[in-house]
Amino acid sequence: MKKTSFQEQPSFSGFSRQYVKFLHNLNANNNREWFAEHRNEYIEYLLEPTKRLVSALTPVMRELDPDVNTIPHRVVSRIYRDVRFSADKTPYRSRLWFAFRREVNRWTETPTYFFQIEETQYLFGMGMYAASPATMRCFREMIDDDPKRFAEIIEPIRKNRKFKLEKEKYKRPLPSEHPAAIDAWYQCKTIALLARREPDKTLFSPKIVNLLIDQFVLLKPLYDFLWQATVLR
Repeated sequence: MKKTSFQEQPSFSGFSRQYVKFLHNLNANNNREWFAEHRNEYIEYLLEPTKRLVSALTPVMRELDPDVNTIPHRVVSRIYRDVRFSADKTPYRSRLWFAFRREVNRWTETPTYFFQIEETQYLFGMGMYAASPATMRCFREMIDDDPKRFAEIIEPIRKNRKFKLEKEKYKRPLPSEHPAAIDAWYQCKTIALLARREPDKTLFSPKIVNLLIDQFVLLKPLYDFLWQATVLR
């Protein structure tokens, strides 16, 4: 894939530092009356910048996977919480995220690129929210068939040191003769690679676009490997 330079992207100047204040105040006043009075701040400091960031990333995301949805209003989350299915009954989420994923019925079982912004951190990465057991069996079989190939895929991620493999392990370790670096993945019930950062100069500048491009491109070989393993297609 030809690397796309920042200059070729739609412009995005970064998030405003005011978003931190807005989320802080929302956490302290999570009710409909307060939000109605401050809805314009939500739109200005969170919703519209997040949509512009999606638009800035879209050319590269379409190169990484032409089948992912990149329509801003479809990939950006809602701040309104569906309290019917949540133990938290506050009406608003205190974070916003977007997810680049293919349009399938059970997207939680498939590889997804994502970004999330909160009051005290932002995070980004790629993974499966809830991979099916069948997919993870196929994933392990692919590792067993060609462990060298998988080692080559994960080595740049290991060297990068930005991402942490956040995983749920099986209660009983699975039989494995792979080295520790591979076995850490082999024991996963599902897979998520996350990079967590405190709000910094990058987030408040155009550099956030190139940061996400570089890291999403880095994860492309693993993304393709996971799609090969995905039983749901």
